[in-house]
Amino acid sequence: MSYPVNFPDVLLVNTITASTTVALVNGMQVSTTEFKTSAGLLGTVTLSPVQPTATNIEMKVGNQVLQIAKINFQAAFGLVSGEVTCSGSGTDPQGKDPAPFQKQIATWNN
Repeated sequence: MSYPVNFPDVLLVNTITASTTVALVNGMQVSTTEFKTSAGLLGTVTLSPVQPTATNIEMKVGNQVLQIAKINFQAAFGLVSGEVTCSGSGTDPQGKDPAPFQKQIATWNN
């Protein structure tokens, strides 16, 4: 497999999407996930085998809020697929009607 690998525009909830890029940095797989909405960029999370999990992150643009309960990274190794999973909740563009999500936003093999 050649890097970087892109996983664009996975719909999480309402109008919030996640776009993940997996790259090799110093021989180590690293994922960078951008969270976007129609109002713009909510924020970015970078994970690696050194820091594979991030929890309790709030991102906001305009009135829209994304709450990430947990985002987790698993590097591909041998026969084990790599993956990035994310769970949390997000509001609509007016900041109302929060809805939960739990998704696999990227998966790849060596």
